[in-house]
Amino acid sequence: MIIHKILASYTFRFMSVYVAGLSVAVLIVLALVYAAFSYDYFNQLHSSVSHEINMLSQVYEQDGLEGVDRFVEEKVKLGRLNRFFYLVVDGNYNKLAGNLDVWPKFKQYGDGWLSFQLDVLQWDGKQVDSDFVARTYDSVQGYHLLAARHYDDVIVSAQLVSGALIRSMIVTIVLGTIGGAIVAGLSVKQIDSINKSVHRIMSGDLSERINSGNHQGDYRELTYNLNRMLDRIESLMEGVRQVSDNIAHDLRTPLTRLRNKMSQLQSEVEGNVSDKVQNLIDEADGLLSTFNALLRIAQVESGNRRAGFTEVDLKVILLDVVELYEPLAMDKSITITHQLPDHVGLLGDRDLLFQAFANLVDNAIKYTPEGGSLLISLVEENNGAVICVADSGVGIPGQDKANVFRRFFRVEASRGEQPGNGLGLSLVSAVMKLHQGEISLLDNKPGLKVQVSLPMGM
Repeated sequence: MIIHKILASYTFRFMSVYVAGLSVAVLIVLALVYAAFSYDYFNQLHSSVSHEINMLSQVYEQDGLEGVDRFVEEKVKLGRLNRFFYLVVDGNYNKLAGNLDVWPKFKQYGDGWLSFQLDVLQWDGKQVDSDFVARTYDSVQGYHLLAARHYDDVIVSAQLVSGALIRSMIVTIVLGTIGGAIVAGLSVKQIDSINKSVHRIMSGDLSERINSGNHQGDYRELTYNLNRMLDRIESLMEGVRQVSDNIAHDLRTPLTRLRNKMSQLQSEVEGNVSDKVQNLIDEADGLLSTFNALLRIAQVESGNRRAGFTEVDLKVILLDVVELYEPLAMDKSITITHQLPDHVGLLGDRDLLFQAFANLVDNAIKYTPEGGSLLISLVEENNGAVICVADSGVGIPGQDKANVFRRFFRVEASRGEQPGNGLGLSLVSAVMKLHQGEISLLDNKPGLKVQVSLPMGM
């Protein structure tokens, strides 16, 4: 997994492009070095052969064949340091002097230069087929002089240089790739750390901050700015939440008094006036329910209820919810079925979990037409529990699924058809976050399938 992240990371791709560019540049430089080396080496080769033919011709002109023999003998004494071969022949190409036996069959390739191949006896006694480059000199007496040099050493040196250059190229690519992988790995590790913190923040923990202790340079500055931004966002969100919670708290008391006075008034009036007062009481009850829901959500989001977590049995809680809503389902001829294994326990707040699942079942019954069905299932998997509430109702449009957990949000089509304040799923979301669970909305085709995942231990 980490290797896949490294290979897919921008840093590794950038380093790969950089290494590729660097390798091309190194290849060009090495090719120029090799070309310059080869040119210089062959230039020296040509110069040395020209020098030897000039010396051979001078010795021959001054001392004749005896001088040539002495000259060649001195060269042969050098052993493996001697790379030159000499030959003097008459007009019929019969050997007169030198350390070559016969006049070779050669190819002429310009400006008097010759090339040929001969089996030569090395200083260690081995015969080797060697390539020669040579020049000739024709004397006024009709004799032909030849000075040749084998260039196997040049080829070997060129091969050594080219091999060294190729190995340098390979080392550059390998070390560059390894270095890029290491740099990308460090970058991925830092980015993963930031992503994990951001994920926890997105899950609702606005107090989470990105740890900048292990980050250096640009990453440290990035985490510093992100933390400042999160401080500002948390402050703004807390301000908005505090305003709504304060309004709910401050208005609940006078609204309760108003509702109680209307109840007293109802007992003192009769007829149509009593019915109107009852309507006002119902409206007040609806407002009180909204304020109570806001305060309950605020209490859950504060995390104070976590200290009171105990071992709870999800099967018992879900059966209690089913028992509570069965009469309502029967009124709409909705069939409730459940698949609940024995004793699926976890640490949690029983009252909050009951309220959350009750909200889900209440919504399912509310938006399922008469004669529909409702399935409640519970499964243990991966050290956790998965609870599903699936109905055959109208479902939720895809574009609204991401918004239904916001406070007061309601799907447009349901606003005039079903009563509610848009806080039911907000409470469910707050309870799941308190229990470190996850909630997702899936299509049941037809209807909606709400899937809740809760960890067994926290």
